[in-house]
Amino acid sequence: MKCTECGYEAPISGFRYLYNARIDAPISIRQCTKCEAWLAVDELKGVATGKVGPGEAPWGKSAGIEGLAA
Repeated sequence: MKCTECGYEAPISGFRYLYNARIDAPISIRQCTKCEAWLAVDELKGVATGKVGPGEAPWGKSAGIEGLAA
């Protein structure tokens, strides 16, 4: 796998596993051990799809409840 931020390449196990984004999707969040960027990773394909910043949701929004909280 290759980090989309710094270009570091290693097996997927070389990137620190942080958590699964959703239990019903193959996307997880992993951290590059070189530049420490948080990456959205498609675990089935073994590829980083991009950097995840604060408040971003690379796995999509929840089931239509946005904006319902006061």
